[in-house]
Amino acid sequence: MKLLKSAQVQTLALTEDDLEQINRHTLRAFNADELYAFKLLMCDNEIDRDDERFTVDALQGLAKLYLGKTVIRDHVPSSANQTARIYSTEVVQDAERKTSLGEPYTALVSKAYMVRTDSNADLIKEIEAGIKKEVSVGCIIHRLSCSVCGNTPGKCRHLPGRTYDGVYCHTLLNDPKDAYEVSFVAVPSQRNAGTTKNHEDDPEDRTKDIALNDVFLFLQKQRKDD
Repeated sequence: MKLLKSAQVQTLALTEDDLEQINRHTLRAFNADELYAFKLLMCDNEIDRDDERFTVDALQGLAKLYLGKTVIRDHVPSSANQTARIYSTEVVQDAERKTSLGEPYTALVSKAYMVRTDSNADLIKEIEAGIKKEVSVGCIIHRLSCSVCGNTPGKCRHLPGRTYDGVYCHTLLNDPKDAYEVSFVAVPSQRNAGTTKNHEDDPEDRTKDIALNDVFLFLQKQRKDD
């Protein structure tokens, strides 16, 4: 299952630890004045409007897969559209916040960097101004399961969105196999950002909405904790 999900961006002040992690990906050592960094909330364990959710194990797997991956623009995989690279990933839990299932809210948070150049000066200003705040993340999920019985969706009698013996039926996203891109995209100004999913067993693209659940407020809380 190839998956595109919405996320959000927040600017980031570089520390010595950040510089050390970034310079593992460079051919020479860069200093803070040469670089611009930002934080992204990639995905979380909340049920989305498609009645799907990532398991915490899936978030842990994606954290490993996204390390070192590139950030592009508009889902166009060309070198000209490369803007940044992810240098740090972390699965973060907010113990004070619960999901709709009563579980601790858990999210995959990543940090990315770019080199300050004349060509991306406008992009940096747009990030800082909150205009370029949303991104779309793409990954491949190998295993889908029904939250009620554990079988593959479509091979059981349970329908997502319905409740069976007190259990809300939704699809669990498990076993990520690849994380192939993060992209700056244009999204509606409404709270629910656009997301497109392409299932490997269904060649038709489906455009959906996914609730972001006050992602920016979550990132602000993490910045204070840092």
